[in-house]
Amino acid sequence: MSGSDTWVSVGALAEAFVPGSHAPLVTPALEGQTLALFLEDGTAYEYRFLPGGRLEWKVRQGSIQGKSSVETVAVYSVREGIYLIDYLRSEDPTVSVTTVADLEQRAATVVVGRLPGPGAVGSLAERATAGLELTPVAVEFLSAAIGTPLTAETIRHFPTLDLIGRRVEYTYSPTERYEHIYLNERFYTRHCLEGVEKGLADTDRCHYFKVAADLYLFVWREKIIPTLGLVLIDLRAMRTAGKIFGYQGSEREGDLRPVNFAVGAKARLLNVTTYAGEGAG
Repeated sequence: MSGSDTWVSVGALAEAFVPGSHAPLVTPALEGQTLALFLEDGTAYEYRFLPGGRLEWKVRQGSIQGKSSVETVAVYSVREGIYLIDYLRSEDPTVSVTTVADLEQRAATVVVGRLPGPGAVGSLAERATAGLELTPVAVEFLSAAIGTPLTAETIRHFPTLDLIGRRVEYTYSPTERYEHIYLNERFYTRHCLEGVEKGLADTDRCHYFKVAADLYLFVWREKIIPTLGLVLIDLRAMRTAGKIFGYQGSEREGDLRPVNFAVGAKARLLNVTTYAGEGAG
């Protein structure tokens, strides 16, 4: 099997994923609605969904109370009553804010991702020597309650080990196909089987949260090409829905325009690895 030795920019990846993409379609289901989000850090937001794919957010409580903005937003319906709400901050498009909102359970998880600025990447050796994570992409996870202040009784999307040991094939389009191996609670391996990155593989930092039965929030942070990936993996429907966030080109090329594009895949479980004395995860 032939393959590539060249790492692909997020901009090039976005273009490759378009033809025949299985990415989710945006939904207008929340237009005209307002959600109150009470985050675990004490901040309270009001999300007002406007026509034409716009979101007005206001800080109702917290250190930046009164701050507001209108953003271009993408809303995806993942299951009945469960939505993925995603936007880039207009004041700083190197920051993405993604909310997994379960309207029935009145529970949400807010994921704030940040791409590294110019000169902040450094080599892997430099980052390792400095005791830093190898990936320069930062991420923060915040639990939230919808419509009521967050308390100890609030339903939350907790970290999970359910996916550990699974090897899953993901078909993103007729030309783009990958496999993921979920190694442990901190790392996974991806391998491009077909597509623009065919033959490339790497192991990166990742995070897993359980949203509902057979539904998982999976976030990964790449180190070679600074990238934040975020998908909801539905093992009942065997599909994913989410996004990939990174730069159009590279710092060397002088093209650090943020790119944030939707991805979705058809999933197929290849196998499950267990170890002596352990369950399937």
